[in-house]
Amino acid sequence: MATTSEVKAGLDDISQMIRTARQAFAQSKARIQASRNDLANIPTTFSDVLATIDGYAGSDTFETLTQDEKAKLSTEFVALRNEMDALITSF
Repeated sequence: MATTSEVKAGLDDISQMIRTARQAFAQSKARIQASRNDLANIPTTFSDVLATIDGYAGSDTFETLTQDEKAKLSTEFVALRNEMDALITSF
């Protein structure tokens, strides 16, 4: 059986662990939200690049490869954005 001082110390330790976990949780949520905001800025930040690629006719290898890469990145972007939105909502 624990002594009174051991019980008090144990409760203080429990409190500290909860506080630490809560801080880590808040920091994680903030980092995820910041990353989500960065993703949201991609279309604006790179609007010129994306518009140029959209204007390609696919008439040479570079244009075709660039269009393919943009399509793959777009798919990854949407999936990641949706996953992050779900995670943020669940917080």
